[in-house]
Amino acid sequence: MRDRNSAGSIVVTSVTAGAGKTHLACALARWLANQGYHPVPLHLSLPPAGRVACPGGGTVSRSAALLAEACRLQPDPLFESSWARLGEVAAHGDAVIVEAPWQEAQSSGLPLIRVERTAGGVSVNGFPLPLFPSVLTHAEPPELEALPEWDWATRPRTGIVSLPHLLDFRDLALLRGAEWLAAAGIGQFEFLFVPATSNGPHDAAWLEETGLLPWLEQQARGGARVVSCGWQVGGARVVERADLTDYRRLSLLLGRRLPPPMPDDAVFDEMAGWATPWALQETLLEALL
Repeated sequence: MRDRNSAGSIVVTSVTAGAGKTHLACALARWLANQGYHPVPLHLSLPPAGRVACPGGGTVSRSAALLAEACRLQPDPLFESSWARLGEVAAHGDAVIVEAPWQEAQSSGLPLIRVERTAGGVSVNGFPLPLFPSVLTHAEPPELEALPEWDWATRPRTGIVSLPHLLDFRDLALLRGAEWLAAAGIGQFEFLFVPATSNGPHDAAWLEETGLLPWLEQQARGGARVVSCGWQVGGARVVERADLTDYRRLSLLLGRRLPPPMPDDAVFDEMAGWATPWALQETLLEALL
């Protein structure tokens, strides 16, 4: 085993695109984290469309953000930089998980973990595993390809009515950067959402008392797209709650291509459990640890 104060590095790679490099890298990263190590990611494969904002500034691809989450780290542009910064990445933990294309991986001089799809599942350095228990990456749905990408700079002005008995805040999780409204807002909005309620009569009276109901109708006449979950508002489009929690449906409502939501933390633990039989027998991990 390596000195825990110095980081080893290993490369997850594949000869073919779409074999599951990101899935395997995330599974290994979370498995190591659950063993008490502090893995750090370096994503060097071709990034897919869509960017994830980093808390410290900048953005990374969704794949790099997934790897960071699997390591229990916040995404950082450093984690999607270059081979030249491998030492800098290594300084942040005690095990570096690099995801890279086959040719780059071969020339890196680092131990390789090769993942390939098989007829019945996945082969990891020749070790057979069933198909991944969860899908972490998503192909761009054809119906969204023509939509402009959602970003902070060009996002439409969006408001959410802050009902006293709002049924579930998770219904609005994909509406990033929205203004929460307990009274009529100033100026014209592009999108307004009236969420589901757990107390219809009370919240209906509240909408009347605050003047929000006539204001919503006025906004609709001014060109705002008003969307409601079960509410009868003049000029509003009534949708189901599932339309707001499905990024594809919500993208079509907004006319902006939203990124798919990041998976729950439990999904990464599920991936770690899936990889455990392989990880326990993989001798190459000795070079990493």
